[in-house]
Amino acid sequence: MNQILELREKRAKAWDAAKGFLESKRGENGLMPAEDAAIYDRMEADVVALGKEVDRLERQAALDRELEKPASERITNKPSPGGEEENPGRSAAAAYKRAFWNALRGKLVPDVQNAAARNRH
Repeated sequence: MNQILELREKRAKAWDAAKGFLESKRGENGLMPAEDAAIYDRMEADVVALGKEVDRLERQAALDRELEKPASERITNKPSPGGEEENPGRSAAAAYKRAFWNALRGKLVPDVQNAAARNRH
């Protein structure tokens, strides 16, 4: 950003110098000799070139700021303690867990398979 400010100041000084040169070289008829006009044209071209460089650096800085942003936002919400209809993936896992422990306790084994099948979908 410091470089952009320096170039802006340099452009402003160059433009003031070009305007001063133009005013000092105008004759009584308001026109400038051809050789002085060529010098002024070069001074003006330098001012335009500095302006283009400032624009280029500003676009580069804007792109850098854009690319420095995170690619995705952090997950900040907390899981809700809702029922099966609110969070089916979580409830299927809970059903599988219940069926698994019931199967270990000697209860119905098909519940584990059914809960596992629901959890895969």
